[in-house]
Amino acid sequence: MKGKKRVLRGAGLWALFFLCAACLGLRVSANDVKVADEADLLTYEEEEKLQERLAEIAEEYQSDVVVATVESCGGMDVQSFTDQYYYDNGYGYGQRRDGIILLISMRERRFHLATRGSAIRSFTDYGLEVLDDSITPYLSEGEYYKAFGTFADLAEDFLEEAEKGTPYDTNHSYSDHMYRSLVRLMCSLGIGLVAAVITLVVLFSRLRSVRVKYEARDYVRDGSFRVTRANDVFLYRTVSRTRIQQESSGGGRGGGSTTHSAPGGGSAGGRSGSF
Repeated sequence: MKGKKRVLRGAGLWALFFLCAACLGLRVSANDVKVADEADLLTYEEEEKLQERLAEIAEEYQSDVVVATVESCGGMDVQSFTDQYYYDNGYGYGQRRDGIILLISMRERRFHLATRGSAIRSFTDYGLEVLDDSITPYLSEGEYYKAFGTFADLAEDFLEEAEKGTPYDTNHSYSDHMYRSLVRLMCSLGIGLVAAVITLVVLFSRLRSVRVKYEARDYVRDGSFRVTRANDVFLYRTVSRTRIQQESSGGGRGGGSTTHSAPGGGSAGGRSGSF
């Protein structure tokens, strides 16, 4: 009887252990390495800072945000290589493997932005184009840390907006968000300027004994100054130019996200580019 109880107790402990492990796996289901710099493009300090930044974003929004650099895609196209890399390395939160990865291949001078799970909705085709336009100039100039930092900043902005239920897309552009932020900044500056003007007016109003002199001769005592020679000297000129706006020849963007089959099942979104 005692032996049977001992066996049951042991079985219960093992069951509790596996239950705890399963719960932990559900909570931390993503690869902890958010910066995989195999091509050695970053310094140790840059990699550490970027790793911390991406980990914070991923944890807050429960959606992976990953940067990976490789020497070569090994003959594969960059999209297929990135999708497989994301899957093989266990990236993504939850069963749908929620997350986004930016992968750089140095030999091909190509990059790919791949999305899985909820990140497909967070980063629409329009959103991926914004990311592309923002990071490509830095990549082309070899400013890899700036490119990855810009990617992190934009990823956080896009995930935050998607969490509100209004992901950035053609009908809710990121430029509108930037415009509203600029308007708020200008309003804040305007309030500060008005307060400064009021303060100056109050201070000047106290200088009752001071009178404005409009001409230089008002400061000269009669008979103490005599002009013997005068010349007109041209100092500078002001030229105003008005830019003529031209219509763009580019086509319109479609809303939503374009997807394709992904390794391990399910769908993936994405966008590739060169630098």
